[in-house]
Amino acid sequence: MQLAAAGLAVCVAGLAFAGCGTGADKRAVRSVTEHFYAAVQNHDGQAACSLLGTEPPGCASQVTKLKLRPGHVSSVSVYATSAQARLDSGDVVFLGFTRDGWKIDAVGCRPNPSGGPMNCEQES
Repeated sequence: MQLAAAGLAVCVAGLAFAGCGTGADKRAVRSVTEHFYAAVQNHDGQAACSLLGTEPPGCASQVTKLKLRPGHVSSVSVYATSAQARLDSGDVVFLGFTRDGWKIDAVGCRPNPSGGPMNCEQES
């Protein structure tokens, strides 16, 4: 019985890290990403900043100046407490799960031409 329970625990842990977040998580990640981009487009810095994991000083006035590529969320991947949303415009958004729900950790991310980590417009 102990062996079966241990095996089940390993399987559950493996699924949590395999990128198979729940449908609710994926919908929430999509929603946060879409609301953030809409707030920036509408010059609503306060609403955009409320979706960031960490709000930098002067966020409301700075966030509307980001050079984001608006688009539709084309895919969402959830890995336990981290997520990634890809927009059809080429932007990538990274999110983390907090006690207040999904929040944006980095936005406006694009591949680095030199092959290193992505370059992001804003990281919190």
